[in-house]
Amino acid sequence: MSPILNETSILKNLNDTSLRHVLDESSMIVNAGNAGDGLNEAFFEIIQSGRPSEVLDTLKRLAQVCCDSLEVVEPWHRYNAQNYWLAEEANTWKLLYCLFADSVTEHPESLESVIVEPTLSQQALVNALFQCDPELRLLQVLVDWLEATAAYQEETTQTAAPVICNNIHWGNTLHELLIGSSLFNKEKNKSMVTCVDPDAPKRQNKVIHSDDKKDDNDLCKKIFTEVRCGKFEEAVSLCIGAGQAWRGAVLQGWRLLHYEKGENGCITLRGNASRDLWKWCALSIANNVSENIHYRATVGILCGNLQSAVSACQGNWEDLLWAHLRVQIEARVDKFLHEHHATAEANTTPADILDLLQNDLQIEEKSLQQVFNAMKSLMDGKRESNYQTCQRYLMLGQVRTIMQDSLEWIENGEDRFVRFLAHLVLVLRHMGKDPQHDIGDKILEKYVSQLIYGLVEGSCEFPELIAYYTSTIPGDRQINLYAELMDQTYKSEYRGNVVEAGIKAGIDVAASARAAIKKAITDIQTGYGNVDSIFTQTSANEKDKTLINKVISSLEWLSLIENQCDEALWLSNAMIRTFIFIGNTDAALLCVSSIRQMFASSELREHLCLKSYLEALEAFATWYRHFISGQPKDVEPLAPNSSFSDKVHHEQRCAQVEQQKAKWRNAILHQSRHTKNLLYNVLLFPGGWLQDENDSEASQNFTKEDRDERTKQLDTLRRLCIPEVCILILKILQSGDDVEQHKEAVKLCDLIADDNRALYEVFTKNKLFEILDRIKESSLLLLEKGRDIFGYELNE
Repeated sequence: MSPILNETSILKNLNDTSLRHVLDESSMIVNAGNAGDGLNEAFFEIIQSGRPSEVLDTLKRLAQVCCDSLEVVEPWHRYNAQNYWLAEEANTWKLLYCLFADSVTEHPESLESVIVEPTLSQQALVNALFQCDPELRLLQVLVDWLEATAAYQEETTQTAAPVICNNIHWGNTLHELLIGSSLFNKEKNKSMVTCVDPDAPKRQNKVIHSDDKKDDNDLCKKIFTEVRCGKFEEAVSLCIGAGQAWRGAVLQGWRLLHYEKGENGCITLRGNASRDLWKWCALSIANNVSENIHYRATVGILCGNLQSAVSACQGNWEDLLWAHLRVQIEARVDKFLHEHHATAEANTTPADILDLLQNDLQIEEKSLQQVFNAMKSLMDGKRESNYQTCQRYLMLGQVRTIMQDSLEWIENGEDRFVRFLAHLVLVLRHMGKDPQHDIGDKILEKYVSQLIYGLVEGSCEFPELIAYYTSTIPGDRQINLYAELMDQTYKSEYRGNVVEAGIKAGIDVAASARAAIKKAITDIQTGYGNVDSIFTQTSANEKDKTLINKVISSLEWLSLIENQCDEALWLSNAMIRTFIFIGNTDAALLCVSSIRQMFASSELREHLCLKSYLEALEAFATWYRHFISGQPKDVEPLAPNSSFSDKVHHEQRCAQVEQQKAKWRNAILHQSRHTKNLLYNVLLFPGGWLQDENDSEASQNFTKEDRDERTKQLDTLRRLCIPEVCILILKILQSGDDVEQHKEAVKLCDLIADDNRALYEVFTKNKLFEILDRIKESSLLLLEKGRDIFGYELNE
């Protein structure tokens, strides 16, 4: 409405090319799918460097980076269905910029503080009205925004057909009239006008040349586009350049009357002193259905006739909103001028004309909410996009509604829209406008999860980015989210940077590392089922090497953090216990070897208990392998009719086998002694194997549930492993007919029954029967060898 407002629009700075990257055409990526690439990193750089006092600069940069990304692709792809979301996001940031800039700008509260002396200028009065009326100023801010975004789209797409400006009005028709009738064109000449004044077609009820008709249509569409883009002066110049200055004169009638003093004291008159009369005449053009649809829309917008502009908007959300707002501004300005004009001389409209105008042009003043309600029926069945819904709520000041609708959007919306919502929350917090903080936290949490699960193959190229957004979430959720990042980052070369970024962002990295390792342990338990039942299975095959390696390598997180070795050992023991439960001793041994820093603590004692058990199992597996498959085979018997040389060779071969058997027996003897010692180390472990009565300092960093689970697992392992160790010892002792070995097997009862160690307490009834049956076998063998049941020699 106001040329002054348009020239000083807060949107003017939004398309500042100083913020753009200068893109060389030769290096332009010719791919419509590249729009939006790299926005995660770009948004992070902007938002983390922005301050609450620099919100406008942050919004400007967010809008500009979207525009830069859009301009990477070819012009004709920029506003297609694939990339239109990016234009909408840029427009939303621009809208927020406009609204916030207006809200932080001081405005006078009354007309009297602006107009200090009588004035004849309608323009000056309207300028003052815009400054004092916040509702009208909001409408103008929105119109400026809509026009600026339309202008940017027109500029960047570069798809509009050029209008030929030759200063000749209807050149083809004039040419036909000048050359006269033609043998091949008689019918056409009869229906063509004989004059070239603007009213000739209507007055004579004839047509102009078809090419001129097409040129007129193109011109009218271009005029409408220029006005839609807020380029009123360019629209007038376009009319003049096309040789249709009369159209430009029609448009000029919209201008407000303004008296401007020159340097020499002379007063210059600008605008239209008979603006109401012009408006009444313009109504006839707007209502004339025989006129070009875009020309009718242009004139209708300027004079306040909404109906004539609706058809040209073609159900487009932005165009319809622009048309409604322009008409609402026009109605409010006219009402103000009619009620508050300072002098009668300034308003030259006769009373009868004013009555006619008010009868023919009745505009209902509507609130912004009523405008949006009216638009719904005009959108030809089209639905608002999520960005447009956000824009509507921002215009209405309904930030709380955005937050409420965001709960559905983050569940069903695309990843890029979740990113937009996350940054919208952060910007609103910088503005001090975050009415529902808990919902904002959920949005940010969703965005962080989206970033984490978007990592590729266990690598994290930009941990600072994820750490920053994680730090914007409440502390209890920070720990779990950063633990998710650690769980997804399983390549060692990236882990140090993840820890460093988390510490820099103020996240409790140690707690996150504990949570990540506990999650890895839980994954193992989930992958193998119930640990209590699995231990009883005879099969202990490794199901998923990748999962096992990932779990073991997760212990590395605590080793990267200072003063966390005790917790690393606590969790390492938990991991080893889990591997023992699932029967994967190889993984348990690998986990044992991964701990290199040792120190006196309750965790170390448990670690040594587990290590002694695993080493004993490994030694038994080695002994059993040698005992079963390592024994040399006997030489096959010699045939009765063998020759002398065959007999010599057979004797030599038998001698070699006896030597090999001697070596094998010697190796088995040493291996059995070594294995027995390791197995006895479990039974004779000082203080009792896996008996831990005191909690250590590290256990205080874990929940009561974690500590109770540890106690339960220690007790379960004692009940499962100690009887198993006893059976393994008996298997070694009973592997031959050696009397001393079987005598030692019988003595094992004394160790089990000893009240000091109370090993018998962990045996089930069935396990005790199994042990006694095996010992009975040794007693029977001793009796056969002439010994008593305990293996001692009988006195004659």
